[in-house]
Amino acid sequence: MSINVSRVTGVLGAAVAIAVLAAPLSAAAPITTGPGATRVGIDAAGRVLPASPTGRAVSAPGDGVPDIQWPPPGVVPPKYPASTLRGFAAAMGDHLATAFPAAVPQAQDMQLIPWGGERTGVIVDGQDYLTTFAVYHDSIGRTAAAYEIDAPGHFTTTPRQMCTIEEVLSCTATSQPDGSLVLHRLSAVKRTQGADLHAEEAVHYRLDGSVVWLTAYDYDPIFDGSPDAGPVRDRIALTTDQLTSLATDPAIHL
Repeated sequence: MSINVSRVTGVLGAAVAIAVLAAPLSAAAPITTGPGATRVGIDAAGRVLPASPTGRAVSAPGDGVPDIQWPPPGVVPPKYPASTLRGFAAAMGDHLATAFPAAVPQAQDMQLIPWGGERTGVIVDGQDYLTTFAVYHDSIGRTAAAYEIDAPGHFTTTPRQMCTIEEVLSCTATSQPDGSLVLHRLSAVKRTQGADLHAEEAVHYRLDGSVVWLTAYDYDPIFDGSPDAGPVRDRIALTTDQLTSLATDPAIHL
C-alpha cells in the first residue's frame, strides 16, 4: 500500500491534515467513571444524532469537564534526538502490530503510515511528538485511526480548552483509576458540498504531562486518490471503548 499524506502544525500541536480536509475531534457526556459511558451526540448504535436547532448537541460542549492546569507544574518538555524518536517509533509500531487488531477485532490488514511530525516519515532532532495513521479495512471498507503521541509538556491545551475549538458537538471527560483523564470529543468536519462528516477522539491526559490521542472517523481520512478509498459511513468506525483502550495503552508513550 502506498499512501502519500501530509501533516501541518495547528493550535493543538501536530494536528493531522490530509489533502484538503483536516480532522482532529471528539466526545461523550459529563464527567463519568468508566470507558463505556453514554456518548452525548451519538446513539447506542454509534450513529451521530441530529444537531439541535442551534447546530449543537443538546448539552453544551465541555459541561462537566474539569478546568485543570496543563501541563502539570514542573514538567519540562524533553528534546529528543531523532535517533531516540525513531527508536520509540519502532517499538510502538511493533507493539501496535498486535495491540491494534486485538483492540479492534474488525480491523484487517492494518498498516501504519511511517511515523513523523509535521511531515509524514520525517523525524528531526528536538521533536517532542510523533504522529501516524493506522490504516485498515473492515466490513465496510478502508478507513484509518490517527495517532498523536506528545511527550511530557509538549501539549499545552487544557481539557476545557479542547471543548471550545473545532466544530465540537459534544465534549466530556472520563476519570481513570490512576487519576489521569480521558477527554472525549465528537466534532463535525464541514464540507463545501454534502452533509457534515464526523470524527471522534479520545485524548488521554497522563500524570507525567504526556498526552496520547486517537481519532476515528465516519469516513476514510486517507485522501490518496486510491480506488481502495473507503466510503462515508453512518457511524464512527471505532467505538468509544476502543478509542479509550488504545489511547490509554501504556506502551504508547514518549
